[in-house]
Amino acid sequence: MNSRDFGGRLRTIRKIRRMGMVGFGLCCLVGMAGCNRNSHSVGAVVAQVASSHLERADSARGTLSREHSVTIEVPASDLHSGFQRLSDRCTADSANHCTILQSDVTSGQFSSGLIKLRIDPKAVEDLIGFAAGLGRLEHRSTQVEDLADAIQDTQARIEMLTTYRKQLLELQGRAGTNIDAAIKVASELSSVQSNLEQANGQAAYQAKRTTTDIVTIHFSVTEQKAFWRPIRAAVRDFLGNLSEGVSQAITAVAYILPWLLVVIPGLYLLRFLWRRRSR
Repeated sequence: MNSRDFGGRLRTIRKIRRMGMVGFGLCCLVGMAGCNRNSHSVGAVVAQVASSHLERADSARGTLSREHSVTIEVPASDLHSGFQRLSDRCTADSANHCTILQSDVTSGQFSSGLIKLRIDPKAVEDLIGFAAGLGRLEHRSTQVEDLADAIQDTQARIEMLTTYRKQLLELQGRAGTNIDAAIKVASELSSVQSNLEQANGQAAYQAKRTTTDIVTIHFSVTEQKAFWRPIRAAVRDFLGNLSEGVSQAITAVAYILPWLLVVIPGLYLLRFLWRRRSR
């Protein structure tokens, strides 16, 4: 097989695919015309279309991606223990595929915590109820995204690439000893395989988004308004503030001293000239 024959076969495959699509459309038109010839067939078509719509509605429920955001208010003394209890609960809940995606806890003047996880939808309410039991539920929101179009496009792309790969494998078997044709087929096959793996990965990610929910739990610390708290903070930071003030004073003297060496002699000179002129 030479390169011209190989190119001709590629063009033939593309023409056959286009003709197949046209033929499929004609078959649909002929089928519809046949259904219009008697009312009984029309009724069957209507029932089939209604059933198709119901199936689409059922499938749409499985194409929704949900993300929940929850804010729990806890005392400062319970922040670390509550954070650890929630983290341990998710780690132990393998039955509901609970996986921690991000965790962060900060202590100090502005204490806070955050746990972002992925879990099965049926376990979301129990998890949020457990988190609310650690303190007080301050805020909750849910965001829903429909991935039906994205999933359909991905599946169509996978089917197209799979069919194209099959055709390339058939051409590769027919290439025989034609080195140029074999190289072209191998290069195209490698590109198709790479695109197919990428599409399969995207489909897996979309499936994970529709079969599990993301829950982000924020821990906010209750403001302590005790009388002695700011006093204790001031005493604790006294030495640090003192050293900071001394360092700033030394820096100010370092900036002022060169000007004093210029200003003071200048004042004495002006005073001397003023007295001499008064005489």
